[in-house]
Amino acid sequence: MGGGCVCVCVCVCVCVCVLAYSTLWGQNHLTCIDNYYKLLITGQKTLKKEVTVHKWIKVLLIVLSVCLVFAFGGVCTLAILLSHATHYKAQFDALRHQHEETLRKLNRLNYSTGCALCAVHWIHSGGKCYYFSKFKMNWTQSRDHCVTLGGHLVIINSKAEQDFITSNVKVTHWIGLNDLETEGHWVWVNNQPVNDSVEFWIKRENGIREPDNWTKGHPDGEDCAGLGHPGGETDFWSDAFCSLEKRFVCEAPAAV
Repeated sequence: MGGGCVCVCVCVCVCVCVLAYSTLWGQNHLTCIDNYYKLLITGQKTLKKEVTVHKWIKVLLIVLSVCLVFAFGGVCTLAILLSHATHYKAQFDALRHQHEETLRKLNRLNYSTGCALCAVHWIHSGGKCYYFSKFKMNWTQSRDHCVTLGGHLVIINSKAEQDFITSNVKVTHWIGLNDLETEGHWVWVNNQPVNDSVEFWIKRENGIREPDNWTKGHPDGEDCAGLGHPGGETDFWSDAFCSLEKRFVCEAPAAV
């Protein structure tokens, strides 16, 4: 009887242990499977993210490559255009120099034979010849160019001369007046000072008049005179920065 009880107890204990182990192992097994699937899903998501990132990197590299190709093409095109522009400018300068030399020879011939009072492209008025340029130069270049044509930047000595000149211009032009040597002391290219009775500086309604020697952006100020302002009336004089490019008026004596 006692031996039977012992056997029963042993069997019960074994069953309990087996059941407990099975339950524990089952839970651990399920946990492992669950963790495995979680890792698998996480890995798939990570893999998808990596694939997406690589895909965008590839797209960006393609776009960047295309941009570089266009940029390189643009630089090449710009270089070609610049080369052509330089070539055409050199041709233009050579042709202009040739044209000016031809005019000088023709002028000398006309003067020596008395065939014409003024050179070609010059206008006669009051015993003088005037040349109104169709191109722009700064004041110093304009002064020198007039000399190469056998004259000088225009010197205005009367109201009649002022009226004649302004009637032939529609935009601002350089004239032969400056205060480069002494600020405020305006002289013509022949070093003669301005006659106070023959001066035509702009007088504004607000009381401010030219010359005003504006210095903004140019510490040296406005030391050269021209007819009017760009885009404005040309009936009066105004001072301007000598480095500006304007058309200009040359003057030379008429042939006798």
